[in-house]
Amino acid sequence: MKFVKRLLVTLVVFIVLIVLISLFLPSSFRMERSTVINADIKQVFNQVNDLKNWKNWSPWAKRDPAIYIQNDHFSDPSFGKGASFYWKSEHDEVGEGRMEIKASQNNEMVEYVVDFGMGDVYGGFYLTEQEEGVEVNWTMDMEYGFNPIAKFFGLFMEDYVAQDYESGLAALKTYAEDLPKINSVKVEQKRLDKIWFLSIRDTANQMEMTNIHGKLYTEIGTFMDDKGIEMADAPIVIYHFWSDSVIDIEAGIPVKDSIAVEHSRIHLGNIRAGNVVTAIHYGPYERLVETYDGINEWMRKNKVTVIGPPWEQYVTDPVTESNPEKWQTAIFFPIE
Repeated sequence: MKFVKRLLVTLVVFIVLIVLISLFLPSSFRMERSTVINADIKQVFNQVNDLKNWKNWSPWAKRDPAIYIQNDHFSDPSFGKGASFYWKSEHDEVGEGRMEIKASQNNEMVEYVVDFGMGDVYGGFYLTEQEEGVEVNWTMDMEYGFNPIAKFFGLFMEDYVAQDYESGLAALKTYAEDLPKINSVKVEQKRLDKIWFLSIRDTANQMEMTNIHGKLYTEIGTFMDDKGIEMADAPIVIYHFWSDSVIDIEAGIPVKDSIAVEHSRIHLGNIRAGNVVTAIHYGPYERLVETYDGINEWMRKNKVTVIGPPWEQYVTDPVTESNPEKWQTAIFFPIE
C-alpha cells in the first residue's frame, strides 16, 4: 500500500513538474527553409499552387507515391484558393490528413492549412524574383496553446520535419530547373472573319489526347478527298470543355464557304466573325500551357470578357516539320 501511495505521489509531482516547466516553453512553433531556383517564376508557382503537382517533388511522395494518384482525392479545380486534397496512407510517416489552400496570389505566395486530426498546421510558400532566380521560402507554423505535452513535443519538431522541407525544396529545384524555359508571349487583339470548317466533335480522356487529333483529321481528310473538297487553311481544334477526367473537343479542317454535308459524323460548322485575343505558341504541344498562361494574364490585366470556347490552329504540320521546336500553334479566345 505504501508503494502505491509513493507511486501516486511521484506521478502527481511529475505531472505538476511538467506543467510548471511547460509554462516557460514556447506556445508556438515556426520553421522556415529556403532555396533559389533558376526557373521562370510562373513554373515554380504552378508547382506549389496546384496540389496535383506536388507529386513531382513532395518529400511525402517519395515515401508513398500512391497518395497523389487518386483523382477523387483532389478538389476540382485542384489549384488556387479553396483547392483541397485528402490522403490516407499505410506508411507511418505519411498517415492520413487533409490539406486546403487558404490563400493564393499569382506568382507570389501560396498559404495552406493541414489537418492531421491533432490540430491545424499552417504552411506557406513565398516567391521572390532575384537576379540568380526565384527565391522560395517554405514556412511552417503551429500553435500549441496551453497543452504541456504539445509544448514538449515542439522542442523536437524542427529536427523531425526540417529534413523533409529541405529534401522537398531540393526536389522542387531539380524538377523546376529541368522544365523547358517559358518563351515570351506576344498577345494581340484583332477581329476575324467567319471561318467555315468540316468537323467531328468527340470526347476523350487525358491518356487519349495524344492520338485523337490525328485520327479525327484523317477521317475528315479522307472524306474531303473523296468529295473533292479543298482545305482552305490550317486545321483547328475547339476545346468546348476540359477537366481532369474528360475533354470535349471539336477537330475541324477549314473550307472556303458553306457547303452541304451528308455524313453521320462529319458536320459543317463555323466560328462567327468577331473579336479575339490571340498569340502564337512556338514549340512542342506539351508546353502550350505556357502560352495559355500568358494570354490569360493579358486578358486579366486588360479586363476583357471571353464569350466562347478557345481554339487552336496548327500553323505548322508536324508531318512535314519533324523538329518540335519549330512548330507554331495559334491560340484564339473569342471576346466581346
